[in-house]
Amino acid sequence: MSNLGAAACVMARRRDETTEHHQRAESRPFERALLGGTLPRALYVELLAQRYLVHRVLERAARDLRDAHPVLVDILRDELFQEANLVADLEHFGIDQDAIVATRATRALIEEIERLADQRPLALLGVYYVFEGSKNGARYVARSVANAYGLPPGSGLRYLDPHGEQQRALWLDFKQRMDDCAFSTADQDAMVAAARLTFDCVGELDDELWAKVPAACTSPPTA
Repeated sequence: MSNLGAAACVMARRRDETTEHHQRAESRPFERALLGGTLPRALYVELLAQRYLVHRVLERAARDLRDAHPVLVDILRDELFQEANLVADLEHFGIDQDAIVATRATRALIEEIERLADQRPLALLGVYYVFEGSKNGARYVARSVANAYGLPPGSGLRYLDPHGEQQRALWLDFKQRMDDCAFSTADQDAMVAAARLTFDCVGELDDELWAKVPAACTSPPTA
């Protein structure tokens, strides 16, 4: 990192320079079905399983990153990590985490995370940004999921809505702390590229899971 002062706002760059990739990821049929409450329950559970594999690797790398850069301790905070929430959700659905098999898209994203951790560690903040930023909209998705699958409050929903009423405050704090760090232009470029890649991999995972839905399966799933 180098001292840039107010030369660049990294969070604005990520938002503006990843918009196309973000919109493509959100427009997938899988995402629309999840929000609309028409996604088969089994595929929601499979989504959690695949995200568990990703977060397990990402958060291990994030801990190593903050050890190497203490200035990131207040950004890569344990309370924002999602592995434990995914474990709890999967346990609710009776899923053995050790038995989960990664899909092609999940493997690709994990390989990219491992590559970045080895070659350009600060770029991992671009991956992290995508998943933490998704929690803003995921709170609304959680309501549809709860209704669709008849889930009690909090049960099987900790990944979608981990922060509750603290969501906005935590996100604003994350954004401010990121902008307060004097990242070099090269590091910002790497973070933006990593964020774009992550959106694309998430979209590919959605498509892989959606391919498992029979064409005629358009009615709301039962619990």
